[in-house]
Amino acid sequence: MTKWIVALSVLAVYANAGIFLASWGLRWSVLLVNWKKRRKRSAIPHDDADGVQSDEMTRQGSDIYFSVHLPTHNEPSDIVIKTINSILASDYSHFELLVIDNNTSDNDLWMPVRDFCLDKGPRLRFYHCMNVKNAKAGALNIARGLCDRQATHVVIVDADYTVHTDFLSRAVSQLSQARYDYLQFPQSYRGKGAGGLKNELGLYFSTVSKAADAANTMLLTGTLSVISVEALNCLGGWNTTTLTEDAEIGLQLHMRGFRGRYIGQPAGAGLLPFTFADLEKQRERWIHGNFQVLTRYFMQIMTVKKTYMLAILCQLSAWFAYLLVPMIFLLLVPFQMGSRPLPEFARWGATVAAATIILDFLARFIFIWLSGIGPTLVAVVNAFIASWSLAGASSLATFTGYLPVAKTFHRTNKSICESSIATSDSKKTLVVALLGLIVMAKALYAGMLWIAIAGLLAVLMLPFQWVLSHHLRQYCSHFRFGQKDERR
Repeated sequence: MTKWIVALSVLAVYANAGIFLASWGLRWSVLLVNWKKRRKRSAIPHDDADGVQSDEMTRQGSDIYFSVHLPTHNEPSDIVIKTINSILASDYSHFELLVIDNNTSDNDLWMPVRDFCLDKGPRLRFYHCMNVKNAKAGALNIARGLCDRQATHVVIVDADYTVHTDFLSRAVSQLSQARYDYLQFPQSYRGKGAGGLKNELGLYFSTVSKAADAANTMLLTGTLSVISVEALNCLGGWNTTTLTEDAEIGLQLHMRGFRGRYIGQPAGAGLLPFTFADLEKQRERWIHGNFQVLTRYFMQIMTVKKTYMLAILCQLSAWFAYLLVPMIFLLLVPFQMGSRPLPEFARWGATVAAATIILDFLARFIFIWLSGIGPTLVAVVNAFIASWSLAGASSLATFTGYLPVAKTFHRTNKSICESSIATSDSKKTLVVALLGLIVMAKALYAGMLWIAIAGLLAVLMLPFQWVLSHHLRQYCSHFRFGQKDERR
């Protein structure tokens, strides 16, 4: 019986290694696509007028009317008001702003926002709605039913995102140059500190999104998104059932033949999670949501053009990690065998499991370095520390995406308080590190160097988490003590 359990475990390790290699193959193809794109652009003379809105574009853009939708739930009122002010300061005047506060029961959170909106004119409308289902997608569906009839495009802005004054006018410029049905601007983050986390998060947009744009398969990412009313109506609104309604609606748009574009220039800046625990929950939600989208639409994705299919798969799996299976194998198989030596096939399985962990560690660093995400080696190392500290939790989330717990929407806390800072550590990373320590000790005792190295790399996730938590506390202090905010 034990032999069969070990044999099945070895097969699981091999299957996991195959998925791991395929996943990293997709990521390396992203760098190749972006490298070819840069070479092609360098061979073409740069047109300085490309990013300038001409008089003709302004005339055409006057027909574009934006309905800006700002969904909120349990958000600090000062953060929401700051976002509202940034939208109202836009240099493009043809828009309305709908603030949809959903399911916030604390009057101290939503009432100050309502009071602020009362004297700002008919352009700004506030709605407080309870018993809203389907989280953010439900709130966006309410906003869709309330928007002005003259609206040609819907704009999605998260509650913590202050937008640049030229955000809407730049969207008009892009929509006037070509008939795009939806646009996606990159996410960026304001405030000092946070170590390499900003670069680690920005890696998605500087690599995956650019490659997706080259393949005309850009999906949406939840904020700073522009969608034509015609396209949204064709889909029947935010008809989504997953935790990442943005990726799902973007995939639906692509499947229906609508054209999208990624605009690789920041148009606003949001807030990072203030603690590692909140960051971990956010990453888990992204993975669970994208896993749900991938499984729900898998057969449809497999039928599209190969170039499209690869770009879609790369976007949906960008945050996935595959370290859980090899870690469990390296921990449990020696216990199953007891004092008996491992059979040859189990030794090969242990070698593959260790190689998966070691290769993931090396591949992450090389990928971040080659992506050019940071100007210095320190920036690259800090981004890598953020990436590896989240690898354990990301691996767990990847393999629990089908469980009922993965269907729960966890809002990212943006409130600054002492209690949230005190509970910032992650028990999941601690468990992974302890498992790695056990694996390392057993491997050293058995003289299996490669497995010992794999265990050591798992242990490193914990001190890396401590480093990132320290950077997040510095980031939090920037806002807590009222230091001057900076656009990064």
